[in-house]
Amino acid sequence: MQHSLRDGLVGVIVFLACVAAMAACAADGGIWDGGTPPATSDAAPPPPNPQTCPPCVIDSDCSGGSVCAQIGGDSYCAKPCPNGNECDSSHTCEAVMTVAGDEAKVCVPNNNACGTAPQPPQQPSTSDGGTAPPPSNSCPGLASPTTTAGCSSCSSSSSSCQPNGCYGGWWCNTQTMKCQSPPTNCGSSTSTDGGSSTGPVQTLDGGVNSSISANGGTESTLYFAIVGDTRPAVIDDTSAYPSAIISQIFSDVNSLKPSPPMVVTTGDYMFASTSGSQAGPQLSLYLAARKNYGGTDFPAMGNHECTGATASNCGPGSTYGVTSNYSAFMSDLLGPISKTNPYYSINVASPTNAWTAKFVFVAANAWSSTQASWLSSTMAQTTTYTFVIRHESSTANTAPGVTPSDQIISQYPYTLLVVGHAHTYSHPSTKEVLFGNGGAPLASGNYGFGLVTQRSDGAVQVDAYDYASVTPDTSFRFAVYPNGTPAP
Repeated sequence: MQHSLRDGLVGVIVFLACVAAMAACAADGGIWDGGTPPATSDAAPPPPNPQTCPPCVIDSDCSGGSVCAQIGGDSYCAKPCPNGNECDSSHTCEAVMTVAGDEAKVCVPNNNACGTAPQPPQQPSTSDGGTAPPPSNSCPGLASPTTTAGCSSCSSSSSSCQPNGCYGGWWCNTQTMKCQSPPTNCGSSTSTDGGSSTGPVQTLDGGVNSSISANGGTESTLYFAIVGDTRPAVIDDTSAYPSAIISQIFSDVNSLKPSPPMVVTTGDYMFASTSGSQAGPQLSLYLAARKNYGGTDFPAMGNHECTGATASNCGPGSTYGVTSNYSAFMSDLLGPISKTNPYYSINVASPTNAWTAKFVFVAANAWSSTQASWLSSTMAQTTTYTFVIRHESSTANTAPGVTPSDQIISQYPYTLLVVGHAHTYSHPSTKEVLFGNGGAPLASGNYGFGLVTQRSDGAVQVDAYDYASVTPDTSFRFAVYPNGTPAP
């Protein structure tokens, strides 16, 4: 949406006034318009009933022939319904993705009993009101329903099985040989600044002057990427680690003009048994794939860096203690940026201190009273922008630190809560964005990354980029002011 001249002048006046009187602006909690922070979104619902929605990490966690499926933004055991008539009246047979990335029809409890799944991006509509699928030849690495491919998520004897080995209009990812929902943005054009050729894109051809190290630093423009959920599909299957996808994503980020000087990653870099020895090798593969990017990566901890279960809690003195996964995460990913706790913060500012930003990394699977106190004091520090990075969304509240950290965060102004966990990308609420499409088995959408760009009016614009075409999904784009209120 284009700004009107009046709105643009108002935005410039507010921006200049805030720069000229940063102390007053900061004293107001970093709210550029001088208003009161809006109320946070409704509190997360209570955790799902484990009898109705048995949590799982792999299929063997389930009994009675059930499979571990991605439902409601988390993973639960569900009874298969291949014929569509196997469910009782309290369940509905739906096509979902399993945690291993296979498409399956399962009995899903009615009324969102297992939580509300993040809504996948919508495909552009045609002039006649229908949905326009991308051309079959416009998505490298993906085979359309009518293209012969080697996916095998449905039986070839089924009348509904498509030539690509999927059903229901899903596409075949020829790199992972898994089915996924139709891509939304292949074939769209890219401008010379790395953004879409349409929409209110900030032009950054002149580059971003930056000095970012392990504790943050300076940027002439607030500008960073988001990558989430890069684990393999099957536990301890290090040979099938999604290195090609992760490598391409980081290459894409590095190729943007300008290249973002920093990336925040939202967790789940491994899928390893805590009794095995694959955590280290999988993180080595992640680091090798990440070498295609020249900036600084700031990782958040996910549930797979604990035990794999969403409800698990790790670290010294916790329920599960210091697991091999936790140790590998701390040494291999946080060691290089000199972090000794799975939770930490970094500060970024403009070279002239015209604006300041803090990035607060919450470890919901290493929750403790110590972390709670740290989070309160960190959130209380006044900055123009505040970004909270946490693996689980507010709806995945079986993670020990989700609800208590939400309660703390809601007491302070913040710009965005950045999460992963669900294997898609979405905008769950005004002040929350989800990127979990970094290589793990997709629930919907396509693989890619997020990009956050500061605009001249002080708002930050959020884009979702496709990893194959390196173009933004313009139907997804949104912007918020420093206090998290929507920007035009």
